[in-house]
Amino acid sequence: MNFSIVITAILLKLLTIYGLSVFQEVNKVYVPFSENITTTVTISQTGQSLPSVDKSNLCSPDNPVTYTPVGIYCGIREIVHWPNGPASMVDIYHGIRYAQSPTGPLRFKKPVEPIPEPKKVFMADKLPPTCPQPLDTMFQNSAAARMWVPNTPMSEDCLFLNIWVPSRQSNDNHLNSKEKLAVMLWIYGGSFYMGTSTLSVYDARFLAVRQNVIVASMNYRLGSFGFLYMNTEEAPGNMGLWDQRLAMKWVKDNIEYFGGDPYRITLFGESAGAVSVSTHVVSPWSHSYFTNAIMQSGSIFSNWGLATKEISFNQTQKLAKILACGDRSLNDQVNCLRTKSIKEILDAHDTMYNPGSYFSVPFPPVLDNDFFPYENSQSFRQLRHLKPSGALMFGINKNEGSYFLLYAFVSNAKWMNNITHLPITNRMDYIRCLRQVLDLDEDDRPEFTEPLVRYTDFEYQTYEHLPTLESWTERLEEISSDRSFKCPTINMASAVTNEHRTPGRRRSSTLPVYFYEFQHRTASLPMPKWTGTMHGYEIEYIFGIPFSPQFQATFYRFTDEERQLSDIMMTYWANFARTGDPNILPDGRHVTDQADSEDTEELVEDDFENPANYRQKRRNPFIGWPEFLNSTKAYIVFRSAPGNLHVNTRPRHRQCLFWRRWYPALLQQVERNRQQCLGRN
Repeated sequence: MNFSIVITAILLKLLTIYGLSVFQEVNKVYVPFSENITTTVTISQTGQSLPSVDKSNLCSPDNPVTYTPVGIYCGIREIVHWPNGPASMVDIYHGIRYAQSPTGPLRFKKPVEPIPEPKKVFMADKLPPTCPQPLDTMFQNSAAARMWVPNTPMSEDCLFLNIWVPSRQSNDNHLNSKEKLAVMLWIYGGSFYMGTSTLSVYDARFLAVRQNVIVASMNYRLGSFGFLYMNTEEAPGNMGLWDQRLAMKWVKDNIEYFGGDPYRITLFGESAGAVSVSTHVVSPWSHSYFTNAIMQSGSIFSNWGLATKEISFNQTQKLAKILACGDRSLNDQVNCLRTKSIKEILDAHDTMYNPGSYFSVPFPPVLDNDFFPYENSQSFRQLRHLKPSGALMFGINKNEGSYFLLYAFVSNAKWMNNITHLPITNRMDYIRCLRQVLDLDEDDRPEFTEPLVRYTDFEYQTYEHLPTLESWTERLEEISSDRSFKCPTINMASAVTNEHRTPGRRRSSTLPVYFYEFQHRTASLPMPKWTGTMHGYEIEYIFGIPFSPQFQATFYRFTDEERQLSDIMMTYWANFARTGDPNILPDGRHVTDQADSEDTEELVEDDFENPANYRQKRRNPFIGWPEFLNSTKAYIVFRSAPGNLHVNTRPRHRQCLFWRRWYPALLQQVERNRQQCLGRN
């Protein structure tokens, strides 16, 4: 018998009996759950005494256990192997409930907190179910598409969290510190229609252990389950955003018991996840639950990221009609919709999803005057109620639109793997595709919409050579990338920068902004070469997936250079989470100070063509990441090549000016012409 365990248990029992508090930094101790079973328990510096334990649910001796005011969580401890260097250990807690099951009378309502059960042991050792959504089977011959398909069963009872904690039992010296760790809270994307926190590409063990941070992720409701809007208490809209906020609150309230710092929580998300993060940046309801925010390939400025009340209400009425719940009061409609099965609702979603559209989001967030306390879209665009402190990071990928062009215009999966361009054989095909990218209704008379097509095409024309099949594909990709992802992200970053750099407003140090562009295409990515650096494929580098043997065995592999790129990006992201500045390392040094100058040999021109020479001479691959200032709009570019990183300025300046100023003016003129013509008729 281990006498140290017995003595520790007796001491803790005495503390509990006599009502004494345990005031100390977060650490692990052993407490017996039964005569033959012991496990590790997290004690908080808040001074909470250990409660007696419900022994009906016991952990393995090797599993980590964390006590919180809302429950006792039994996770799993796993080993993380690295290509060069000692293995590490990570404590993983899957499936922590943060809201009551949103079923029955709670379907379509705001989430409700679960009742705290501080004496109950919750097994947190299995991935949670996926929230209801359609399954994407279009390109399942490609591992690059299959990696986004949910890997756990679907259930409406899906509001759970996952947490990855660097184990205090690790042999790594830097993990033995008792310092509270910075927290990174992930929000997945998927057009508010698909997605789950359980995907292999979101496995945060590598990020957590490599960077000594705590990473968490949550599920939230999707489609009509999360965004049905009737402007009533029974269906208020934005339930998915309220889900996220409640998950944020749970993390804020409880992460210290896992060793996390509740005052250093960084939200990060991609695509619809980035739009979600930006909604919390502009909603006062969320500001107290996080410090910094990272928005990857999306923002609330995205044309698909936010709908008016009228549009959202009309979508709800369409759904009600499809499910035979229309033509009755709103309360009766929602009661009728609550009787429908998940399959019935998802089948109805399919009829509302426009497969002929370049990018269709049937149920986006709604500008509801509740989650978003804005009088109108103008005050919203002016970013009133912006989070007053912290730091923001925005970023884009080089070829954001190509992934969606595949889904919109390529139907033959076998052919897809070999194509060098979209199925465009002439200019008429190109114009037809362009109209879809611009979301122009096929029923619109050409004389109304032709100016939109003509001016957009003119803006993106190049005159270096005659158009080719490949150049038409490239042009469509540029237009779709800029319109739907790049410019909305850039424009929000610029708006925040302008807001906080204007004389007489807040000081420039209040809300620093950083920006990046990701240009690397994974060498083994099983997608057509023309798709380039697609939407969403930076995520694997931020989560350290190039170090995952399981992912590589299941989907595709990574090179040593790509593992180095992942290491670099994880470092910048974790630095930002810790300090609000991607340049500052945990010990306070700047990233460019990591190597001694005498250890770095002078580079010559030939070294940039020879990766081996480059790596040998330049032992520090980092560069300073400048702030995205209004005067320069400087940003960092990530790519895996000799001289991986460089700084550029004013991303897509002319193109984003077109989408921010000229295209909306054209739309208004087209609408005026339409109304005048219809009025005469």
